[in-house]
Amino acid sequence: MYSSVKPFSMQAVHDKITIRRNKDGIPTIIASSREDLSYGIGHAHAWDRLVQMELVRTIAQGRASEKFDGSEELIEIDKFMRRINFGHGLQAEIDNLDPGVRNELEAYCRGVNRVIKDRRRPFEFVMVGHHPEEWCIEDVIITVKIMGYIGLAQSQGDMEKFLVQLIQNGVDEDRIRALFPNLTDKIDYNLIKEINLEFHIVPENIRRKVIPNIRASNNWVVSGRKTRSGHPLMGSDPHMEVNRLPALWYEMIWDVNGEKMMGITMPGVPVMVFGRTAELAWSGTYAFVDMIDYFIEDVKDEKYRLDGEWVPFEKRIEVIKPKKKQPINLTFYENRHGVLEGTPDVPGKYLTMAFTGRENAGSDIFDIMLKVHEIRNVKEAQEQFRTIAMPCFNWCFADREGNIGYQLNGRTPKRAPGFSGLLPIPGWDSGNDWQGFEDPADFPTAYNPEAGFFATANNDLNRFGKVRPINLCMAPYRIDRIRELLAGNDAVDPGFIKKMHYDLYSKQAERIMPLLLPLLPESENGEILKQWDLRYDADSKGAMLFEAVYLNIIKEVFGRNGVGEEVIEYLLSETAVFTNFHGNFDDVLMDGESPWFRSVDRDTQLKRAIQTGLDVKAVPYGELRKFDMLNIFLGGKMPGFMGFDERGKILPGNRATITQGQIFGFGGRTSTFAPSYRMIVEIEKEGLLTNLPGGPSGSRFSRWYKSDLDNYFNGRYKEVK
Repeated sequence: MYSSVKPFSMQAVHDKITIRRNKDGIPTIIASSREDLSYGIGHAHAWDRLVQMELVRTIAQGRASEKFDGSEELIEIDKFMRRINFGHGLQAEIDNLDPGVRNELEAYCRGVNRVIKDRRRPFEFVMVGHHPEEWCIEDVIITVKIMGYIGLAQSQGDMEKFLVQLIQNGVDEDRIRALFPNLTDKIDYNLIKEINLEFHIVPENIRRKVIPNIRASNNWVVSGRKTRSGHPLMGSDPHMEVNRLPALWYEMIWDVNGEKMMGITMPGVPVMVFGRTAELAWSGTYAFVDMIDYFIEDVKDEKYRLDGEWVPFEKRIEVIKPKKKQPINLTFYENRHGVLEGTPDVPGKYLTMAFTGRENAGSDIFDIMLKVHEIRNVKEAQEQFRTIAMPCFNWCFADREGNIGYQLNGRTPKRAPGFSGLLPIPGWDSGNDWQGFEDPADFPTAYNPEAGFFATANNDLNRFGKVRPINLCMAPYRIDRIRELLAGNDAVDPGFIKKMHYDLYSKQAERIMPLLLPLLPESENGEILKQWDLRYDADSKGAMLFEAVYLNIIKEVFGRNGVGEEVIEYLLSETAVFTNFHGNFDDVLMDGESPWFRSVDRDTQLKRAIQTGLDVKAVPYGELRKFDMLNIFLGGKMPGFMGFDERGKILPGNRATITQGQIFGFGGRTSTFAPSYRMIVEIEKEGLLTNLPGGPSGSRFSRWYKSDLDNYFNGRYKEVK
């Protein structure tokens, strides 16, 4: 059925639907009702991406070692996921669904289950003897939850634990506040040092196999006052890991009684994540809303202290049943804050993690996204999208009436006075508990801005709201470059947006190079770096040398003369803290009077780092930018001639360029961070201009498995309509 571009029909919930692929393999679902459309979406998702869907579901449930293989790697993943417990409160969420929404979700599951029942199992599942269970609404919601936590909310938690580690390692208060300027709390060093700190870092195999690190993105929308056409224009490129096949996103076109919608979907979820209708276009970036707080629990005898009394923890027993191994019994201890990170029969201070998405969050997205076709303009979109609890996004909108706008969403806790959300909070005083959640009407928002455009790049946007949901964000380098380019052009067109998507100029290098230039030696490498044009082109030796020097500066200032070289090496190699929050470190570097330079002055440290960084052979940047795109299920296990993997691709850019191409070690593996989809919307026209690192199909044996790769790596766009 799906092997050609010829349309075919099938019976859905009420009537027949038609599914056809265009020349690029993108399916169009033609239906006469929303339920029938959902059925078709489920059928297409399962036909093309069942392996991806099943991996997400099974890992989110903590059953990977049971369903696939009993390896220690999958057992560790299962332990982590059982701790998080994404299944918590799911039935209550389902019971609260709007009846119409529930019908559509059930129709989606019926479409998925038809494929599971009638189609031969994917090659990958045959190899490991796996038989997928039926898909249900719980699986749809759990997919949303894991997407909203892994790599998003979780990254905030990593940084907050790093802050605790700094304090426990004896870093003085002046240096901590220089690194965390939004930290307003009083620091109780004695209390923080009492915490028995555990690191439950997300096992790397989750990211590599299932949920790429969705930690960054760009989007911008331009008013007709600044476009060549006189109509709004939108650009978008969500960033995540791209060293995987198939691509994370799945492009689709929906047609219900002639009313079209098109864009990207997440297999397993029947919503158009980013895209457009005839009236509205929308796209998002991660908003870095702080959805996580750690509470310090005073524990003894399997109880925790609360307002002067000792209260028993609730026990949750989990049993992991790895293939061909004995069952593993796990006991988790929970209270109103979350799951205890420690053993409560040993007296001491431990952390629990409070997460705003733990209850009644995940299902609410369907109340909005399944009805987005009813939204006719930017104002309506802002009012609707701001109420979504998770994931947290900075949304940009454009409508056919010529309006543009911005809106942040994400459930944000009301904290007790004196708490920023960055430091752990004493949990034994109920007065420190969250006081509910902030009103979405107070979130950052903008409508038809005076500048004629609005852009976001995971930056600080608190000034556009009445509350401040963001206390950590990414550096402003990408947003500054985007604004610079848009502000300087009053005739923006799709060609200009394409150039922006692939722009390789670094505002970070522009900021830091003036510090380095007076200190560079009169050597061959020193001269190369002096002449560098601040662009991360593949043939640039200057880019390669700057990176070598810059990383040595971080190790020198924050490692050798800071928290220790081992801590910094761990930070760079085992977490995404520096990947996300490098701007905090750069702000310290730019302040010559910073307390971080109290014992050894800045120039002395920079000179040492420059000497070490330049003591290398200069090679073109691209030679260090090669990476492999591995199949999410069989990656690296099959012979190269079988074509499951794509080897030796070159990724331009770096952490501070618009395209944000990053390659780094993570848990002993290579990881990437780059645009996972590029979209351009001309609102007055039909269709989209797009590319993505893969193709529609998840099957290696389909001609659409890698069909968009050449476009992606060569800056070409296909037309979707």
